[in-house]
Amino acid sequence: MRYNEPQMLTSILTQASSLSKIQDRTNALCSLAKVVYDLLPSPLNQQCRVANYRQGVLILEVSSACWLTRLKYEQSNLISEIRKNILPSLSSIQYQINPDISVRWSQSNYQSDKSSLASSVMTQKSAMFLSALAENAPDKLKKQLIKLANHAK
Repeated sequence: MRYNEPQMLTSILTQASSLSKIQDRTNALCSLAKVVYDLLPSPLNQQCRVANYRQGVLILEVSSACWLTRLKYEQSNLISEIRKNILPSLSSIQYQINPDISVRWSQSNYQSDKSSLASSVMTQKSAMFLSALAENAPDKLKKQLIKLANHAK
């Protein structure tokens, strides 16, 4: 017969159970990912992700082959800095292409662009400046400036 009494979550995490090992592994990978993202240049760090680390090999996922090529240019600097900062036992880096990374990144950008578009409304002051500018403009430009100024809310 099994002993199935409920246990506190803190007691499960503090024991030498498989759940605590998973938590330790996750924390180690998160700290490794932070170091990798800080070392990579801005557009590149958004297109890759730390997938795993095992037996001295860091596994990185990249969104496409072109980003993989760009990442390989950074490989020697990346290995030396990771060895210096967090993993002296790192021997090499393996790469995998995962297109889902770019899909996730583009969806988050689409949502932020959508919210910024909703807040971009022309003010009355801007419309007044456009109307004043249209007074001295050639006819074709004057028409367009007045049309644009009429969009103010």
